[in-house]
Amino acid sequence: MKLSLSGRLFEVDYSYCELTIKEFATLAKNTGYQGVELRKTQVSLETPAQEVIGIRQTVQKAGLEVTCITTRGIFLKDKKSFEFFKRYVSLAKNLDCKLIKTGGDVPWVQRAADYAAEHDIILAGNSHVRTPFETVSSTLKYLRVINRGNYKLIYDPANLFMAQEDYGPEAILKLADYICYVTVQCPKRIPLEEGEGHFQYKGFAYEQGLPGEEGAPDFTSVFRGLHRIGYDGWVSVIEPRSNTMGNRKLAKLFYEKLSRMIVEGQK
Repeated sequence: MKLSLSGRLFEVDYSYCELTIKEFATLAKNTGYQGVELRKTQVSLETPAQEVIGIRQTVQKAGLEVTCITTRGIFLKDKKSFEFFKRYVSLAKNLDCKLIKTGGDVPWVQRAADYAAEHDIILAGNSHVRTPFETVSSTLKYLRVINRGNYKLIYDPANLFMAQEDYGPEAILKLADYICYVTVQCPKRIPLEEGEGHFQYKGFAYEQGLPGEEGAPDFTSVFRGLHRIGYDGWVSVIEPRSNTMGNRKLAKLFYEKLSRMIVEGQK
């Protein structure tokens, strides 16, 4: 498995990224990551074409790959949203990125997948609470209805954890045919009464934690399950920006902890 770093860690209020692309790529490379997942605050449909090419060259010069981009703000539901989506396919091609995270109504997702297939692009929805991807069963139902070989699953065990779903080896085995990418963030479960101001869901509150901490998802079991299905693709750190720790330090901590857990998961 290869580790990728998302710009989410350096994103402020979904408004801007506190690092330039060059600073971000250099940090990722020097830490040990092999890829970067770019956010809308780093590259978007509004980014001039020449600048997009420069971003790709900066990433590649650092010895990295662009692992994923997201159609943030676009829900595939009509011709207008589909036309916007096609521009994301062009953006992905210019970045030499093979994966776009997107979702929407079934007929339009199917149409988008067919269009993306013509350009050798994979589309995927991600495990997430309050969506069709909240549970293992609803995820399988949605993906089977879409029924496109290039529409896959971005597996996010943390969201299944918050939905109080199984997210370990058994769940991974059920979803094995669809997992094309894995994302890691680390919500730490705390008692509801202690969670004022924190995200709350299904009787618990959640604050930011670190892999391996009590109350956090068991990522070693996740990697054990991924090894069992022969997954050797990207694992992307999508932890949000921290208010309690330097984010450069946090990027390094996640890299070190996940690298160890990937090895431990082989045992």
